[in-house]
Amino acid sequence: MATFGEALNRLQIEGNDGSAVIPDDWAQGRTVFGGLQVALAVRAMRGAMGAASALPLRCVQATFVAPLPTGQPIQLRADVLRTGRAVTHARCDLLHDGVLACTAVGIFGASRPSSITLDIPRPPAPVAAEALQDMHYVPGLTPEFIRHLQLRWAQGTPPYTGRVDPRTLIYARLRDGACSAEDTLIALADSIPTPALSMLTKRAPASSVNWMLELIGDPGLLGPDDWSLIGTEVRAGADGYLSQTSVLWGPGDHAFSVSHQTVAIFG
Repeated sequence: MATFGEALNRLQIEGNDGSAVIPDDWAQGRTVFGGLQVALAVRAMRGAMGAASALPLRCVQATFVAPLPTGQPIQLRADVLRTGRAVTHARCDLLHDGVLACTAVGIFGASRPSSITLDIPRPPAPVAAEALQDMHYVPGLTPEFIRHLQLRWAQGTPPYTGRVDPRTLIYARLRDGACSAEDTLIALADSIPTPALSMLTKRAPASSVNWMLELIGDPGLLGPDDWSLIGTEVRAGADGYLSQTSVLWGPGDHAFSVSHQTVAIFG
């Protein structure tokens, strides 16, 4: 098994182009785990940004167009859309056999003085992470990438338990303690299953169609041994598509990221 950092380090970059082969233990159904796809895209974007590559990532928007298989060569093509005085927009496409599988746009921005500082209040968790058990990996049932994470339900229930409320509070931690702070935050923000699966009583697939991740503050304040608390709500759903929002809180009850997803569900 390859850690998250080791899987990312398989990316070979030459100028604006890159290539990688992602191991099977990072599969999410028929495709590479979405958080890993986006982390690869961000690395490729930084490789194309030159001097602007040191800017903090503020937001990344990804559309998952087609499955991106594990165990096979994938290609990445990154380019800079615009570099301004404080903000740089970059883009990266991930392809397999020349066919587009994922496209992502990253927004990188320098800090600026501001009198406005707001945070998203962290809800009280009914139980501490240490009092809970990890979600079990079940071959053929849970995604392969789950083996690299610790997920513990503080509120709500795991998939296929017939819960009525489409909300969860889940503690999450990446087992790779040596991974960079930015990569860790991207992985954690996409790690939890949609609460809609908890509402089902029979197994059914679900897949993210797109994902927007907004980063708030410095990911470096999220230590590798810290538990994150991820609150997720399915706000609406119709015709097999769900609108879903997640907030990730870390040390000091600070909200480190906000995610918005369109999820396709087949049950």
